Amino acid sequence: MHRARIFDRLDRDRKLQVDRRVLLAGLGMMPLLSGTLISKMAIAQSAATGNGFSFAAVGDTRPMMYLPNKDGQPDLVKLFVEMFGLAMPEKVAEAVVKRDVKMTFDPVTGQLIQVVMPFESRSEVMTLSVDQGWVTEASVEDVKLLPGVHRTMFRLSGGDWVSREIVRDVRSGRARFVINSGDVVWWGNQGLTVEQSPYWQRVNDTMLRQLPPPDDEMRAAGLEGRWYISVGNHEVWGDPQIAGVLSAVPYLKDLGVTPDRLIYKFDFKNVRFIFLWSGKYDYRSPSLWDADRPKYAEQMTQLQQWLDDAKAKGIRKAFIIFHYPVFARSGLGPIPEPDNPHKVIASYAKDIELAVFNGHVHTTELYEVDGVKYLMLGGGGAEQDPILPGRTSIKVPADYPLDLYWKGQPPKEEYNYVLVDVEPGQKTKFTLNRFRPWAAEPFASVDLFT
Repeated sequence: MHRARIFDRLDRDRKLQVDRRVLLAGLGMMPLLSGTLISKMAIAQSAATGNGFSFAAVGDTRPMMYLPNKDGQPDLVKLFVEMFGLAMPEKVAEAVVKRDVKMTFDPVTGQLIQVVMPFESRSEVMTLSVDQGWVTEASVEDVKLLPGVHRTMFRLSGGDWVSREIVRDVRSGRARFVINSGDVVWWGNQGLTVEQSPYWQRVNDTMLRQLPPPDDEMRAAGLEGRWYISVGNHEVWGDPQIAGVLSAVPYLKDLGVTPDRLIYKFDFKNVRFIFLWSGKYDYRSPSLWDADRPKYAEQMTQLQQWLDDAKAKGIRKAFIIFHYPVFARSGLGPIPEPDNPHKVIASYAKDIELAVFNGHVHTTELYEVDGVKYLMLGGGGAEQDPILPGRTSIKVPADYPLDLYWKGQPPKEEYNYVLVDVEPGQKTKFTLNRFRPWAAEPFASVDLFT
């Protein structure tokens, strides 16, 4: 993880898959820059001694598929058919898999080590590198538009970096807890609970069990954990009753989450957090708010009630978290009208400082519209298809809000999360911590909305 050239040698030497921050962590858990450490310690101390606090926000942290099968096991074909079946009829998916998905197995161990398969368009070919069942890297070549050019859009190590940094920030006191805007697992078709699912086991191993138990102040606020999720479309794929979510974070039940009601809220230090559910996935309209637990209209009524209640109680800051993006200029695009919640949310901006955390589109975009800050945090670890030709930008109206992050430039591969600093009577501060594996200086912290 030093530079892009090291990633290119991963298949030749797996031992090089260690970034310099991990090496330093082994020598004392010291961050890359001493100035960053001093800044983080100062903010943590300030939050601990006053009414302010900080939390981490991230989205789309899921890995790609887990493929542990050996040569000759037909279940591997079945998994690919189920995956392609998300976007096409099952019989068509089966024919595509048999014709176009090419798998390579290690001649000694029999383990799957590479998959070459179609991607979203007919001319796109994806190559997956696999190690111990996990996809470790994915690249895409458009054989028609850019033959011979392979664009890396996924590195398992990028998401691992995000998890390590967030855990470090919570352990050090820099962040009190973590919010996630959804899509932390691939699906439920290979197991539902933490005990059964390789995906939830990975979430548990890299994040949940690494976090300290909640402190007394959090427990007094009814928070029995350090990690809070807005259910994404991948959490219900193959697991419509969210058995995996409730297995991994059972304390969500105390906040009112059930298989039939996927929304909840809590207050911490006079700040309100609201978690909504934007629905499952429909390839014909991939960002459509099609939630049914409850439906859109009922969720908007509940949102208004929760924000009215916040106003009545003198709460002047609120964070709203759900998966599909209100605004987006790339990838799958934003929630279409009429079921886009911006007007409802913005109607409270004169009374409450509002920030919205979304994901789903696997890149980072920032907007400030009608007094509301929108952070689309899709760089937590999933494959980053908006960096591919044809998806770096989508058609939007001429007066569409500007993206304040890429600022008109095509998005690039990047893994990140945001630290949010809340102080009474002051504007909320948002600091993005990012890792760009291809850059000369791959690690950076960037103040947002400045």
